[in-house]
Amino acid sequence: MPPYRSTLALVLLLAASGALAQTEEPAPAPAQEEPVPGPPPPLPDLSDPNARNAESLSEPGPNSTIPKALRGSGSKSGGPANDLNARSSNETPQSRSNLANVLTGKELFHGNYCGAGQRGEGLPPTDQLDAACMRHDACYDAAGYASCACDQMLGREASAVADQPSVTADVRGKALSVVEAAGVLSCKSP
Repeated sequence: MPPYRSTLALVLLLAASGALAQTEEPAPAPAQEEPVPGPPPPLPDLSDPNARNAESLSEPGPNSTIPKALRGSGSKSGGPANDLNARSSNETPQSRSNLANVLTGKELFHGNYCGAGQRGEGLPPTDQLDAACMRHDACYDAAGYASCACDQMLGREASAVADQPSVTADVRGKALSVVEAAGVLSCKSP
């Protein structure tokens, strides 16, 4: 074989091997891995009821509308009755109103202003709860109708009276009744 032919064969062989080296073969498709089950996500810590988003029923927050006398009542035997039944020996019980007469508007629930109407024009309130009822009546008069805002104000003020330990247990019990009644009074929004 002439020398140029062997050189030509060598060049062709090298060129062919170089061309083969530059061709790209498609990469093998990655093998589909089956998902391996791992541990489940951690459960919420239920040992701390206040750690959840919702407010705990037995430990409401400081901005709760639940009167303090009723807060946490589910966690102690007797509930709020324990606080309301603690009477001192010098405390005289106030006269009880006939509930049927109170509901029909023939009698007042408490004092001079708590209930439908009043005992007389210009009489002073008998205590803090009666003063809250007097302001509620004045609020209705100023609005000219049974205002829901007036009812909400009465509920807040009666709740504050129920939360005061210096107020007699009888008045605190009536204040809690006023809180409940203020929430169900028929009213109109402004």
